[in-house]
Amino acid sequence: MTTYATRTRPDFLTDYAPTRYRRRLTPFSRVPATGRIGEVWHLAARNHPGQRVIVDRAPDVVPEAPSQATFPAWAALVDDLAGRLYAMGVREWDRVAVVKRNHLDVALLASAAARIGAVPALISDNHAPDTLAVLLERLQRPYVVTDRRALAAMELGSVAVASLTERTACVDGVPAGRPDVLDFGALRGAPVPVRRLRAYDEPMVITHTSGTTGVPKLVLHSAATLYSLGLVEAERWPVFRLRKDDTVAFCQPYSHQRVVTGLLPLTTVGPTLLMLSDPQGPGLRELLVEHAPTLVETLPNAFLAWEDLARDPDRPFRRVRVFVNSFDAIHTRTIRTFLAATDRRFPVWVQAWSQTEAGAVAIRPYVRRSVRRRGHRPPPTQLLGWPVPGFGRLRAVDPATGEAVPPGAVGLIQFSAPGRCLAYVGERARHDRKREGDWWNLGDMAVVNRWGAVRLIDREVDRIPGASALEIEDVLLDRLPVTTEVIVLAVQDGLPQPVYSTRDDVPVEADRWRAATAGLPDLAEPFHIRWDEFPRTATWKVRRVELREQLLAGTSGIGLGKWT
Repeated sequence: MTTYATRTRPDFLTDYAPTRYRRRLTPFSRVPATGRIGEVWHLAARNHPGQRVIVDRAPDVVPEAPSQATFPAWAALVDDLAGRLYAMGVREWDRVAVVKRNHLDVALLASAAARIGAVPALISDNHAPDTLAVLLERLQRPYVVTDRRALAAMELGSVAVASLTERTACVDGVPAGRPDVLDFGALRGAPVPVRRLRAYDEPMVITHTSGTTGVPKLVLHSAATLYSLGLVEAERWPVFRLRKDDTVAFCQPYSHQRVVTGLLPLTTVGPTLLMLSDPQGPGLRELLVEHAPTLVETLPNAFLAWEDLARDPDRPFRRVRVFVNSFDAIHTRTIRTFLAATDRRFPVWVQAWSQTEAGAVAIRPYVRRSVRRRGHRPPPTQLLGWPVPGFGRLRAVDPATGEAVPPGAVGLIQFSAPGRCLAYVGERARHDRKREGDWWNLGDMAVVNRWGAVRLIDREVDRIPGASALEIEDVLLDRLPVTTEVIVLAVQDGLPQPVYSTRDDVPVEADRWRAATAGLPDLAEPFHIRWDEFPRTATWKVRRVELREQLLAGTSGIGLGKWT
């Protein structure tokens, strides 16, 4: 094992792209209490000592802990985890890869690592073994905190542990015959190390993109970049601002940058937090009914999977005043279903189109009136809204020439705002290819209209000439209420290929399908599969490339994929 004295800092922690920092949106803005994840729980404990954080199951790092506690208790757990990591050998600038079952404790481990000056790298536990090997190799011998399920599923055998990691520890005990793996629980009670937070402009945390088209990119952020992104959420917006008296139900993959950014305003304002780890967890319904959240945020496809829950007679969403979907476009049917599930007179849905590298790109609110028309083309949700005025800018360019296209024309979207990431770990050239000064290439095809609003067409890699897969999918979901997922795949030299699932796994009748597709572009005959047969990322996005390979072996898409 490498000794601390002989360790060198990898190039990606010293050589990265310049980016911009923003202190506040306006002179009167509410701002995050910090951008450093290493102190976020401790500041929340100081400022909101009596506020509760509730989880849907005990943390894997402390399985006997209660499912709810106040901020001071969670801060104390961060200190305990920092002591364990230090006892494991972690020091300043070391990378700590957290690869375990989804839970809030992933974020707690990140805070603990950052608190002692290390750089946490949060990695979902649903990757294939060869993908995980690539990610660990890019991190250049990280310390790894994992669990036995991930250790087996990702084939982290003794050879991989020895060649790819500095040391590896399991949070739920050591599997038989694995003396190379530490028992992370056995390190409890280690002395709390001295706090060593990274400077605001230094690399602080690594997360990864969804990986819909292959190996995910490892995205490097600093406290300054994440603080800048957190400004949008901390602001006191009319109607949908975050309030101290809110009960926030938050269900996300905790390995994602969205969670790190989200903790900044959540722990600044101090509402009651219901931090959920599994969109299909066994106790999910009961928790929502019991705690009756006022603000709900989760993934677009998790909302889609929750539509039946929204119709539950116990009305778990009865008190919700604001729904928030992050990451991607949401389906019109889903918004309509949830706005009908609350007893509030004027509930608001906030669609936030965002990217790991650049934060919230465009924001648009919806009310019940916005989504009353069914099967409309284009769907209202394709108009994703506007960048925050005075903070972000959008433009559309020709993918071949890079020249700006006129308003109303389809182009490749570029975004400029403070808070852009510092680098892609191990892929500097790929990161440089996507930036042009302050502009960042999002890899999406869209239209920017004369008023500055953006209408999303498709990811460039998934594009369909003369049509929009996102539009077709939304319309079919709205016209066919029995469907639980609809994906339209681009196929080189062939018609777009629809793939769908239904509530009871019963195919849609041929005449009903023909009626639903009337007026849409020509499509191939659909494939009907089960919902759980769609290959998904940790953010529940469908891996379209993998799905096409499964169903249409030997075919390819149309997009170049140059900007993914």
